Amino acid sequence: MRHALIAAAIIVSGTASAFAADTVNSYTPAQEAKAKAALTRAGYIPGILTQAQDGNLWFDATKGGQTYTALVTSKGEVDISGQ
Repeated sequence: MRHALIAAAIIVSGTASAFAADTVNSYTPAQEAKAKAALTRAGYIPGILTQAQDGNLWFDATKGGQTYTALVTSKGEVDISGQ
């Protein structure tokens, strides 16, 4: 019984990390850095990454003392809400 529980724990821990690394809501550090660079080029200070979906990343971004929700698309285009 004890060995079965250990084996099950190993299997579950292995599959959880495999699924988490390749979902529609995952992103790589390189994608995050590219998105932050796009925001900086657009004149915004990148803040917290709030969401990711299918290569699109949403940030809180600041410009002129105001905070905006910023979308950086998978193509590197910047779209700011509230402007």
